[in-house]
Amino acid sequence: MLAAAALLLILIDPPDPDRYVRFTYTALALYTIYSAAILLLSIRRSDLIPARHMHWFDMIWYLGLIALSNGTSSMFFGFFFFAILVASFGWGYTAGLQLTVVSTILSMLVGILGAPHGAEFELNRLLLRPIQLLILGYLISRWGGFKINLRNRLQLLKDVTVLSNPRFGIDRTVNAILESLRSFYDADSALLLVPVEKNKESYQLYRVRRDTHSAALTPPVISAEAATLFLLPFPNHAVIHRKDGPGQTLLFDIGTRSFVSGDGIVSGRVASALETTNYMSVPVHNRQEPTGRLYVCGSPNRFDNLAMDFVLQLLDHITPLMENVRLVDNLASDAAEQERHRIARDIHDSVIQPYVGLQLGITALAQKLRSGNTNVVANVEELLELTNQELVEMRSYVRGLQAADDRRDVLLPAINRFVARFASVTGIHVEVKTHGKVEVNDRLAAELFQIVAEGLSNVRRHALCNEAGVEIACDGGTLVLQIKNRRPGRTGELNPNGKHIHDDLFTPRSIAERAALLGGETKVSIDENNYTVVNVAIPL
Repeated sequence: MLAAAALLLILIDPPDPDRYVRFTYTALALYTIYSAAILLLSIRRSDLIPARHMHWFDMIWYLGLIALSNGTSSMFFGFFFFAILVASFGWGYTAGLQLTVVSTILSMLVGILGAPHGAEFELNRLLLRPIQLLILGYLISRWGGFKINLRNRLQLLKDVTVLSNPRFGIDRTVNAILESLRSFYDADSALLLVPVEKNKESYQLYRVRRDTHSAALTPPVISAEAATLFLLPFPNHAVIHRKDGPGQTLLFDIGTRSFVSGDGIVSGRVASALETTNYMSVPVHNRQEPTGRLYVCGSPNRFDNLAMDFVLQLLDHITPLMENVRLVDNLASDAAEQERHRIARDIHDSVIQPYVGLQLGITALAQKLRSGNTNVVANVEELLELTNQELVEMRSYVRGLQAADDRRDVLLPAINRFVARFASVTGIHVEVKTHGKVEVNDRLAAELFQIVAEGLSNVRRHALCNEAGVEIACDGGTLVLQIKNRRPGRTGELNPNGKHIHDDLFTPRSIAERAALLGGETKVSIDENNYTVVNVAIPL
């Protein structure tokens, strides 16, 4: 619209004659055609448009137009502001300022080269408009940068709210929030140090790094003595440390909201421990008391008071969310622990006791038979041995339910026990394979166990085969669970409905719903060995 309007105006009211009038008309007409092509491509959302560099192309067009007309006095000089607006509000302060400086310098050069000599040369006219371009372009760039920064901050607050899901537990929630904050500042790492809830003498150290997946990692626990270095001797101050020459440390008093110079030696030790040259650190408060610290380390952008204010506001927003997640997590863990004890009591009363009675009866029967008919003794002793094995297994199972010290390695033993029972009852051989270290919390393990049980139940009811497989792998922060069974026919055969067997696939609804609630997805496919594969991928 800008190009077409300019072309229409000079056709209606041509400018004063100049030496390059025809070239000016031609250049403006070509720019109008170019702009129309860009409009058409943008409507079609074409990938041919280099959106991040379009403002530079516009600047080159405008430079040519003012060079062909009256230099810095050209009617087209104001077009530069269009390119600066696009750069600033599309890509931020740096892009807008770069374009402003380059446009100012090049327009001045064009004006000097095209200026008349002698008495007609007016220096004030030559310099006034480039100076206006520089000043107003700088202001536009600042406003555009604020707009982009505000949009990114709002997006971060939205992401943090979405990530605060009690279903995934406090560890994953904190790591996901830290990764979002690290990505926002393009930092090398982000670190959160908070006291362990049940042991105030130790601290949990959450840390995420660039190009490293850590959303599912359990944070290490360090002693209070080791945590002293990171807690700093000024608990109510935020800190900005920059290594400019000998080092620079600024302390921001949260109460008085004022900056003071800090101890560069202490902050330098922290920087050395974190292996960074610059960082920003703010205190984490719980019930108005400082309890821990948050660090953002190694950002290419210079930390300032605006960044510190935003992180403090962000902590005010996410601290209640984290407390809620921790509360729900504790309530769920306590409920699960009570349920384990209840199941243990039920199994003890309803399963183990009958086995004890059976054991005593069979022992007595064996003793009587030893004195008489010895032909059945071997069978009875074999039955007794099987009974003893079952009794040991059930007691071991009860002890596992009652143990609450380590609940992150419960999935595979539970699946193996279930598979053994499934095979003995149905006659279907099930092979369980794992790839890599599989470590999930007890609530996620319970959901995965139900998915395996439902999948094998579908195999028994629908597959008409005598072998199946379960494979579990952790790949790049994603847990992949596969349930396989051999298909009841060769490739190309038809089922009773007249469809090809390869076309007769369906996704189990209950498995898909469980996976969706965990943030995952379910796919059913056929591999090269003619096995039906139910593939469940769940992000950790």
